[in-house]
Amino acid sequence: MYIAIVLVAILAVATGAIIYTTQFSKPATANVAVGVHVGDTFTYKITGTAVLSSVDANPDSQSPNFSDLNNTDYYKVTITGINGTRVSMDVSVAFNNGTVINESQWLDVGSGDKSTTTWQFWELYPANLNVNKMLRPTGFDGTYVNSTDTQTYSTSTRQRNLFSIDNVFVDVRDPTGNTMREEMTNLYFDKQTGMLVNLNDVQYYNNPGMELIITFKLTSCSVWTV
Repeated sequence: MYIAIVLVAILAVATGAIIYTTQFSKPATANVAVGVHVGDTFTYKITGTAVLSSVDANPDSQSPNFSDLNNTDYYKVTITGINGTRVSMDVSVAFNNGTVINESQWLDVGSGDKSTTTWQFWELYPANLNVNKMLRPTGFDGTYVNSTDTQTYSTSTRQRNLFSIDNVFVDVRDPTGNTMREEMTNLYFDKQTGMLVNLNDVQYYNNPGMELIITFKLTSCSVWTV
């Protein structure tokens, strides 16, 4: 279990759930626009890379499903319902051996509240956020859009937002405070829809020593031609 030095965090390793608390207060009101529509689909290629520097290092102990990432053919999100800021979706994870796992999920794009499933998708944000606007306007994490640029696709250009963090976590189970994890995340999402485009998440562990890299890359969608 880790506590963040930059953000206070409780990491439930067994379930992969991270709960953040910060000094930020939840806004009383906020205008949150949902940019996706029922029927929209988004398909990703996901990968996982591990560099182990300790004989007892086990990536799955820190990042559940890590060993399955490179065995996937695709990860597909289909929007099935919208109720206020709560978006319902079906997630299909197809494996190279032909197996497909289907999960019904939900996510509140304003607060970040979500269902708890094995392959939970959380990288959907409010539409048309500008630089320095909160990613979760009615949530507690206090993180913001860092920058906006333009992504060129095969038949169009679209604006995308960047969210980037670099946090250090301390394992509270180690009384010496010497067991640590550093996590660097760069996440691009489409500004108009709020949907994930690219994710690169790098985690460094010192005890046992290992480096984990998780990536999501949008390969196709029904909203524009990738």
